[in-house]
Amino acid sequence: MSDTLRQLVYISSGEHPFSELELSNMLASMRKNNEEIGVTGMLLYKDGDFIQVIEGEEDVLYPLFDVICHDHRHYSIVELMRKSITKRQFSNWSMGFHHINNDDPRLAGFNRFFSDDANHQIDPGEALNLLLVFRE
Repeated sequence: MSDTLRQLVYISSGEHPFSELELSNMLASMRKNNEEIGVTGMLLYKDGDFIQVIEGEEDVLYPLFDVICHDHRHYSIVELMRKSITKRQFSNWSMGFHHINNDDPRLAGFNRFFSDDANHQIDPGEALNLLLVFRE
């Protein structure tokens, strides 16, 4: 077991509302790259906002996140959590994905998460729990 396995969770806003085709193309590229470098994770998209968890070896994950931070397709990138893990929580996904609709019952309890309320502080544990809800 590696002692450099890490998990990173972040949020961001898309530079524009993404079409289904744009999301599909982006995911195909992400999945191919992640399989090649051994990264797993989950990406959620709702109304122009992203939340993502990525997992992998530290020497691969942190440079990947640097690339993500410089990607022109999104802005307002906020790292919520960076931690060591002993086991991947998204091991079956090179990059799982859900385009969330407002009426998705899995959002119950997470309604404030995607709100535009500037006073809502995002809890990193809440963010990870949301991603885990969509893992199944």
